[in-house]
Amino acid sequence: MSKSLIIAIISIGSLSYLGFGLYLYLAQERLLFRPDLAPKDIELPEGVERLFIDGIEVGFIDHGSDKTIFYFGGNANNALEALHLFEDLPYNVVTCNYPGYGNSKGRPSQEAIFQAAKKVFDRFKNDHNILVGRSLGTGVAAYIASLQPVDKIILITPYHSITHLAQLNYPIYPVKWILKHPFETYRYIAKSDAPVYVILASDDKTTPPETFQKLKPYIKNLKKIYTIEAHHDDILSKGETKEILKRLVSEEEPH
Repeated sequence: MSKSLIIAIISIGSLSYLGFGLYLYLAQERLLFRPDLAPKDIELPEGVERLFIDGIEVGFIDHGSDKTIFYFGGNANNALEALHLFEDLPYNVVTCNYPGYGNSKGRPSQEAIFQAAKKVFDRFKNDHNILVGRSLGTGVAAYIASLQPVDKIILITPYHSITHLAQLNYPIYPVKWILKHPFETYRYIAKSDAPVYVILASDDKTTPPETFQKLKPYIKNLKKIYTIEAHHDDILSKGETKEILKRLVSEEEPH
C-alpha cells in the first residue's frame, strides 16, 4: 500500500469521525428528545382534571388524600396516559407532559424539564409524596428527590446518566464533552435518603443492565429490585408491573 493511499485513508477516516461527532453535537436534542412521538390526544380516566401551569400540561386526580403520587414519564410518551395505572387507588395522582410533549408549550431540554417538574411538584406536594419515574423520568424523579424529602421513590427502567448511555452507544466519542443534557441520575439520587424501589425489564436494550449497575452504588436506601419479563417499551403494560406499583404506593411491599 502506497504512502499516499495510507494518508488518504487516514484523512477520510478522520473527516468521517469529526463529521459524525459534529452531527452528534448539533442533533443531540433531536436524538434525545422525541416529543414528535408523544400523542397529543389521549383518553383520560374519569375524574381527571386537566390544567396548564405556565404552559405545562398537567393531569390531576384529586381524591382529597394526604398522599400524592407524582409520575414522571419516559421519552416519546404522553405522560398523562400513566394516570390509568393509579386511577382506582384512593390517593391523589399528578403527572405532567414535559415542555414540547403532548400539549405542553416550549422546547425540551434538561433545564426546562427539571424546572417544569419542580413547578408541578411545588404546586401539588402533600403531607406524603411518592415519586414514580419511568426511563427518562427516573432522572427527573431523582432530581426532585434531591431538593426535598419524599416518602418513597420508585424507579422504572432507570439509568446512571444520559452521558453513560450515550457512551455505551458511541464508545469512540468523548460524549462527556459533547452532551448538553447529561441527566445525571446518580448525582441526584445520592442526595436522597428516601427508600428506593427499582423495577427493571428483563430484556432492556434502551437502559441496559450495565447502566443500572453503575447507578446502584449511589442509591443510599435501596429497598428492593424487581425484574419483569418485558422489554423497555412494554413494561408498563405488564400486569405484574401494575400490581407491584399499586402495592408499593399502598405501602404493601410485594414479595
